[in-house]
Amino acid sequence: MPRQTLFQRVLRSCLWTTGAGLVLMTLGGSWYLHEVSLQLAAILVALGLAVLGLLALTIWIQCRNLSELLGELRAAAGRFASGDLDQKIPALELVEFDAVAAAMNDMALRLGARIEHIARQEAQHAAMFSSMTEGVLALDLDGRVLSLNETCARLLGVASDRLRGRLFHEVLRKPDLLRLIDAALGDGPPGDREQSIQMNDLCCLHANTTDLYDRRRQKIGALVVLHDVTRLRQLETVRRDFVANVSHELRTPITSIKGFLETLLEGALEDRENAIRFMRIVLRQVNRLNAIIDDLLALSRVQRGAEDRDIPLQSGEIRPVLASAIEMCASKAADKQVCVELDCPAGLAGQINGRLLEQAVVNLIDNAVKYSSAGQRVQVSAADEPQGLRISVRDEGCGIEPKHLPRLFERFYRVDKARSRELGGTGLGLAIVKHIVLAHHGNVGVESRVGQGSCFSIHLPVRVHGLPGEMPKPACAAEAEQAAAGAP
Repeated sequence: MPRQTLFQRVLRSCLWTTGAGLVLMTLGGSWYLHEVSLQLAAILVALGLAVLGLLALTIWIQCRNLSELLGELRAAAGRFASGDLDQKIPALELVEFDAVAAAMNDMALRLGARIEHIARQEAQHAAMFSSMTEGVLALDLDGRVLSLNETCARLLGVASDRLRGRLFHEVLRKPDLLRLIDAALGDGPPGDREQSIQMNDLCCLHANTTDLYDRRRQKIGALVVLHDVTRLRQLETVRRDFVANVSHELRTPITSIKGFLETLLEGALEDRENAIRFMRIVLRQVNRLNAIIDDLLALSRVQRGAEDRDIPLQSGEIRPVLASAIEMCASKAADKQVCVELDCPAGLAGQINGRLLEQAVVNLIDNAVKYSSAGQRVQVSAADEPQGLRISVRDEGCGIEPKHLPRLFERFYRVDKARSRELGGTGLGLAIVKHIVLAHHGNVGVESRVGQGSCFSIHLPVRVHGLPGEMPKPACAAEAEQAAAGAP
């Protein structure tokens, strides 16, 4: 059936009605001119009523058709409003309604593309938002949380569900951060603000705030960015401690040397017995300085080699390495009457640098012997575990208090400074062990109980990813090995 405009359909109905009326008037006029009777009048009335009925029926049919078309458009609009943009409106009979349907279909197509683009952008923003290492918090002018990422919730120590949609003052009790947010939401001059916030003894944050604006450049809130600077603060503390410790460790022997030399120059050279005693003390302090410098150089070279991945690792047996380390410490152990035992199965192998691993074990055995009493034992063992190789050095000495364990592998950290110097330690032995193990892609740990001894464990992976069975040895690695081998 050909499509018609609404004007054409109404015009056709009017023409039909007018034509019927003209026919009726013609017939009525003819009969009136020839013969007028009651019967003719009745016929005329009946015909008029029939024409009016036909006109009413025609109008009702057209209105019903129009109502059905409008119903289809209304149903389609409802589907579009609910998000169902895939079901299109079919072609309609009337041109005007079909044009509306085509416009609505085009609108649905464009709207679907726009919604898909916005959804894709929102997914990208959400992924970026959630993967940020910084905590991000958005607030309105009332201080109500609009949005935040999981990093922000973790840094603040509050569940994200508790924060979202609530006033910030209701869920957080950090005066420094609250003052910073109040200043950002206040009527002060616009601009960025920042402040360091100590959340607790283990967490330190650096907060930056900036104003949020809408499209009309009206301020609608504030954005807070939280940076976790805990590690940075710890590194700054370690650096300060390292500088202070190095200065102290170097100053102590230098002061002693200076004092004895001044004494000798003031006349003690005439007293041969005291002069010899003073020179022996000076020599001992010089040896101590030399040991500190050698350990510092060894530590620096091992650490640099590990960072540059210049330390070669190759498949090798563990038992010969441990046996050689025990042999190097045999003299000291015999002098203190300490028995050093080895428990390592033959054939146990791993990806190692034999010289560096030997130096690490020597340092552990040397510490164990130093802090053991006569008649006690030091056990050196190695075993194959599901996670990799484990090398342990266990002693029966005095043990270490738990508060010292987290910092035990730091440079120059000593549990008992006076006793450590008395035994000839430089405070760098365990730091060297740590970095040698890191160069092997492993980790080192300690378990200790006061009065029951300590157990230092080196954990090495079964096989380091990407390493062949044999690797060439760069020149800088050989230097690192020589430095480590010469370190006391």
